[in-house]
Amino acid sequence: MNRILLAILATCICACAPVETHVSRFHRLAPKGSGQTFSIEQPKSSQAIESSSYAARIAAGFERYGWQRASGPGADYKVTFDYAISGGRDVQGSVPIIGQTGGGTTYHSGTFNTYGASGNNSGSVSGTSYTPATFGVVGSRTINSTLYERILLVNAFDRSGASVLEARCKSTGESPDISYVMPAMIDSLFTGFPGVSGRSKVYTKSPGQ
Repeated sequence: MNRILLAILATCICACAPVETHVSRFHRLAPKGSGQTFSIEQPKSSQAIESSSYAARIAAGFERYGWQRASGPGADYKVTFDYAISGGRDVQGSVPIIGQTGGGTTYHSGTFNTYGASGNNSGSVSGTSYTPATFGVVGSRTINSTLYERILLVNAFDRSGASVLEARCKSTGESPDISYVMPAMIDSLFTGFPGVSGRSKVYTKSPGQ
């Protein structure tokens, strides 16, 4: 039963863990867009429905920046993106075990003897006393886990084909489901967008939103 509870707890922790994304952006963009149009091209090797949802989220990020998604050809910029996840690598670590280090209920027992004019008397006594319990680290437990690296690449080109944006987002975690962490990675890309060219930043977002 304890193993089952530990497995359930580990699954919940993994599912709820925030996504930490390392974002690097090299660009030749103004601090804010001014109505320029863009088209977005999906990866040819990806699942169409899945990548369409990512494309929509990426497009929303550029729209917040100040660009407008074009409905036809002739856009000012072409946006491309690609994504991947590694096969995973096994790692080993340890977690502390929390337990009671002191306090609690104490049992007392003993005997007594009395001497006096009325004679000798003897007997036994018992009782309990309680002090507030204290808790702390009482040991550690070895854990094994698998870590996956998730990558998102987003690029933008002007009409001449010159690159105006090269963005790379990378996160590492225990979730092998890239669709679960991708929204957080895309949101991290557009946090403070476009930012200072060549500077890397780390953002922490909740997954699955």
